[in-house]
Amino acid sequence: MAKELKEKMRMNIELADNGIIIRNPDDDDDVILAVEGVSRCDEVNHLEEHRLIGLKIYSWLMDVLLVEHDTELIITNFDIEITATCKGRARK
Repeated sequence: MAKELKEKMRMNIELADNGIIIRNPDDDDDVILAVEGVSRCDEVNHLEEHRLIGLKIYSWLMDVLLVEHDTELIITNFDIEITATCKGRARK
């Protein structure tokens, strides 16, 4: 019979005036500056942000979950569910 374990990853993606910052709300020391000196509206290639966000998720799956649960479960796949809460200030 298949067994399932549920784990949760939290990530904050800040669209700051001076760039895009990826933060771990559970660890103040886990901060990545994904792009510096541009706003989200600038005409730039956002490949670096895509790569860093994907790398955070992939590393969590492979380096944390597989390691933490390797003695209790042969992990054959991951189901990922993303919930985004949009935060900000009212437009004037």
